[in-house]
Amino acid sequence: MKIKNKKPIVKKTNNDDKTLWIIIGVTTLALGGIGYWYYRKRKSKLEMLPREAEDLDREIASTIANNTTRRSTTTRRPTRFRCSSNKYPLQYGTCHRDVKILQSYLSKIYKADLGRSGRSRDGVDGMFGNKTNKAAKKHLQRTSFSKQDIDGMRTAIKTIKR
Repeated sequence: MKIKNKKPIVKKTNNDDKTLWIIIGVTTLALGGIGYWYYRKRKSKLEMLPREAEDLDREIASTIANNTTRRSTTTRRPTRFRCSSNKYPLQYGTCHRDVKILQSYLSKIYKADLGRSGRSRDGVDGMFGNKTNKAAKKHLQRTSFSKQDIDGMRTAIKTIKR
């Protein structure tokens, strides 16, 4: 009696199931990333919009009511800066990348104190707020700047770096 050499039976793994789960995982991550990006984009757009008239009316009414009835003994928190424009001329309320040039010019040439905001904590953050407005008025005697003004400041900063 001869025994035939039979090949052992090995079940093949189904690669289709693994591939399917990998595709599902990658798709889920991609959709989550896109959703997060969209959320951040909407949030930044909403922060740049000026306040609604109703909000201002409500705030004014509450301020008047608080001031007429009693004096508040608590310290008042400053309101958060809101961008009202992102175009030229650069003036108070503008958020623009060229505001950083103005702020760098004020801090490097005139050693103006612009606060501790921004990437380097030197006040250069691209938002034309109260401190930038005061420094510009004090050192440059103006509070509105055109594209040509900013180009001149950019050239002056490059010259100083050399």
